[in-house]
Amino acid sequence: MSGGELLPKVTLVTPAYNQAEYLAETIESVLAQDYPNMEYIVLDDGSTDDTPAVLERYAQRVHCERHTNMGQARTLNRGWSMAKGSLVGYISSDDRLHPHAVRCLVEALQQRPDAVVAYGDFDIIDAYGRKVRSVCTEEFDLDRLQVDLICQPGAGVLFRRELLGEVGGWQKKLRQVPDLEFWIRAAKSGPFVRVPQTLAAYRVHEGSASFSKISAERSNEVVDVMQTHWAGVRSAKADRSLARAHLLAARSHAQSGRALETVRHWWASVKLDTAVALSPGGLRAMSTGLLRRLWYGLRKSSP
Repeated sequence: MSGGELLPKVTLVTPAYNQAEYLAETIESVLAQDYPNMEYIVLDDGSTDDTPAVLERYAQRVHCERHTNMGQARTLNRGWSMAKGSLVGYISSDDRLHPHAVRCLVEALQQRPDAVVAYGDFDIIDAYGRKVRSVCTEEFDLDRLQVDLICQPGAGVLFRRELLGEVGGWQKKLRQVPDLEFWIRAAKSGPFVRVPQTLAAYRVHEGSASFSKISAERSNEVVDVMQTHWAGVRSAKADRSLARAHLLAARSHAQSGRALETVRHWWASVKLDTAVALSPGGLRAMSTGLLRRLWYGLRKSSP
């Protein structure tokens, strides 16, 4: 990026709810960016922990506001509505950005004027910030997103603000897969570009959805989203997609200890596309859910 080039303004939003122990680390990672033209908005979604005290420390460097709890999607949409940047994104209140993340994403979008979203690779870290493994994301492919339900954008994403006017923000009712649903809609507006560099760190801990016990309604959410997406469509792709959605729901129910719902969704997957349900990936999804439930139970029962 040349020095004489006009740098587009970037707005990042963090919706914060009861993640005080990680929030300062998230904020510091944004403030450490080597990209100069940035706006950072942190919205406290009615936290009941020490989040207000953490934000008070950054009041002079970050735009912070607090409101009554209204959920992640509404909070994120509110932050995006306040954004002044032509490029916008978000970072969860327990994740981190690498110092070059924003610059690399901006450069990718400048080099691809047709692209509407830029994303990169990321690390998975534990509750203590220790690296667990690296995730090399896939090049964007619409079928992988809407059929195989592989959400290529992960931690560390920027998109053009006009996208919000074209497809809207996150759906307010969604709690489990609002990002997947948003990226499926976003893909209607243009291509996504992948930056083949590690740009962020996604934190997995006991409070994250990857390990915690979640409600039956949230477990079923991915099925509801994909049924809406494929409404009125009869095709092998639609069946494969819905089979995959039921499989993910089965894994979530297994993780949360609901055996009957686990079997029900797995059988629905079998009926839609047996190859998906019985594939190594499908069986791995089931076993992962059961193992996570076992791990979570052991953690809770240990002294």
